[in-house]
Amino acid sequence: MKLSARIILYHLRQKYKVTASPDLSADPCLEYPLLWTPGEAFQPGRIYLTDCPDAISAAGELTDTLLLISCPSAFLSGAAKTSHLCILEEGTSLQEALAFLQAVFFRYSSWNQELFQLMLEQPSVQKILEQAKEVIPNPMMVIGLDFTVIASRDYGYSQLQDSVLGATEETQALINSLKYDENYTEAVNYTGYFLYPGNQLVPPSLCVNISPFGTPAYRFHIFSGEMPLDDTFGFLAQYLAGMISRVMSLKSASQRPASHPLHQIFHTLLTDPKADYVEISRQLTENRWLSSHTYQCALIRTSPSDRKNRTLKSICTYVENTIPASCALEHREDIVVYINLDLCPLTLDECFQKLAFFVRDSMLIAGYSRKMLGHFNFHRQYVQAFASIQTGSRINPTSWIHHFNDIALPYMLEQITRSLPAYMTCHERLLQLKYQDQDGSSQLYQTLRCYLENQQSATKTAAALFIHRSTLLYRLEKIQKFLRSDLSSPEEQLYLLLSFHLMEQEDQRKR
Repeated sequence: MKLSARIILYHLRQKYKVTASPDLSADPCLEYPLLWTPGEAFQPGRIYLTDCPDAISAAGELTDTLLLISCPSAFLSGAAKTSHLCILEEGTSLQEALAFLQAVFFRYSSWNQELFQLMLEQPSVQKILEQAKEVIPNPMMVIGLDFTVIASRDYGYSQLQDSVLGATEETQALINSLKYDENYTEAVNYTGYFLYPGNQLVPPSLCVNISPFGTPAYRFHIFSGEMPLDDTFGFLAQYLAGMISRVMSLKSASQRPASHPLHQIFHTLLTDPKADYVEISRQLTENRWLSSHTYQCALIRTSPSDRKNRTLKSICTYVENTIPASCALEHREDIVVYINLDLCPLTLDECFQKLAFFVRDSMLIAGYSRKMLGHFNFHRQYVQAFASIQTGSRINPTSWIHHFNDIALPYMLEQITRSLPAYMTCHERLLQLKYQDQDGSSQLYQTLRCYLENQQSATKTAAALFIHRSTLLYRLEKIQKFLRSDLSSPEEQLYLLLSFHLMEQEDQRKR
C-alpha cells in the first residue's frame, strides 16, 4: 500500500525529532524506503534515507519522492523549505530509521490485505470500522444524512449502532444542532474529504460523503483523537469511505427494520382509498392493537430544514422511543403518530407533554385529533389532526401545538363557506344590520351579539356594554323590529350566533 509524505512524517515524529516543509504532499504515492548512495539516480515514488548533503541537489525538484537526510546542520542552510525533504536530527541511525519505516509500511500493507480479505466476506459497516482501528484509532461513525446511525466505534454516545441520532432525549439536541448548522448541511455537496469544524454539541471531524447510489446518502466521520484531523489522513478517510460505499451499494443499511408491521398497516390506511378496513382490523388485532382499544392521532408538521436534511426518520424513531405503544410514520412530508392509549403506560396528558417539549425544542408544529375507540376511525383522526394544524396555524400562528377541540368551531365555519362565501350563508337581516351600523353609530350589531353571547340576560349585557338597562331595552326593541324576530326561537338564536362568527371569519380573511 502506498503512503503519503505527510503520513510518513506523522509516524517519524512519534520516534524522531524531524524538521520538514509544511508543503509535504498528502497524496499516497510513496512505496517502501531505501538507503541512498552518492551517484544513485532517484526513482519516483520512493523514500530515500541518507546522511550525504549532496542528495539535496541530486534529488532536484522531484515532488513524488521523499528524501530523509541526517547530517550536520551546516550543510542544510535553507534546505528545510524544500517540499520533498525531511531533516532528521543529526546522529540519527539511518539503519534504525529504515527499519522503523519498513515496519510502518508493513503495518499498513498488512492492514490493507486484511481489509481486502474482509471485503470478500461481505462484511457489515461496523466490522469495517472495527478493522480500521488498527491504523486509525480515533472514534468513527457512519451516519445517514437522515441521521440514521449505520455504525459507530468508540463514539461518546452509547448504544448508537443500529439506531438513529435523536432517538433519545440525549441525542435529540445533537440533531437539532446539526440540522441548523450551515457548515454541516451545506457539506452535502462536497466531494473528497473535508473538515467539519463541529459545534457546541458535536466535536470536529474529518468527513467524507458516501454515495453508494449516485447521490450523497451517508457521511463517514473520523472524530478528534490520537491522530490529527487534517489532510494527513484524508486519503485514508476516502479509502475507507470507498470500501464502505461498496458494502452499502450491495445492501442499503439505512432502511428501517421491517420488523414493525404497524408501519405498513398505517401506510396502507393513509394512502390507499380502497383499503380493506376489515383486513386492516384483522392485521391490527394480530399485532395486539385491538378494536376495543382507544387511540390518539398526532400530526407533526416538519420544517423545510427537516425535509432538506432528511431528518423525518429520526423524528419517527424518537417519537416511538419516547411514547410507548406508538407508531410513527412519514406521510406527505409530515409525521403521523398513532398512540394506543390502552397499551401505553403513560396518560394522554403525559404523552402530550413529552411531544410538546420535543415539538417546541425542534421548532416543529403538531396537531392533535380527539381520542377515538376502535379501528374504523384512524383516517378520520388523521383528518382531525391535519385540520388542527391547518386551521390552528391560521388562527394562532405563534402556537406550536393545536388541538382539534380548540379549532372545531372555526373548522365547521370554514366547511360552511367552502361552496358559498359568508355573506351568502349568514342571516340576511343581520347582514343588513351590520351595514347599517357601519354607516351610523347605532351600535345595534354589537349590542345584539353581546346579548346573545350573554344568554339573553339584560343585566349582564348592560354591564358588559357599560350602558343603562333602559338604553339596552330600547336598542333590543329596535333590533327586533329590524330583524322581524322576537329572538325567542332557539334555531333563530343559533343561526344569528353562527352568522356573527361567519362574518368575523370573513373580516379576518380580508385583513
